[in-house]
Amino acid sequence: MDITPNMHQFDSYRNHVKTRLVNEVVELQHRVNQLQHSPSQNREVIISVYQKLIDQKQHFMRDWEMADRAVR
Repeated sequence: MDITPNMHQFDSYRNHVKTRLVNEVVELQHRVNQLQHSPSQNREVIISVYQKLIDQKQHFMRDWEMADRAVR
């Protein structure tokens, strides 16, 4: 029985996670940009939460060496 991990599967999963994280960061940044031009009463709180999410996702990508496509 061969228990050696299939590295192609690992790379494929890693690429999928990286793509998803990059897309999520871009979407959150877009939301922040929209909120900055919004008259919403709670926009500063929402922007702060989105910025924290962006920072966490970018930190994760840096830790796992996925940051080459991360946008800020």
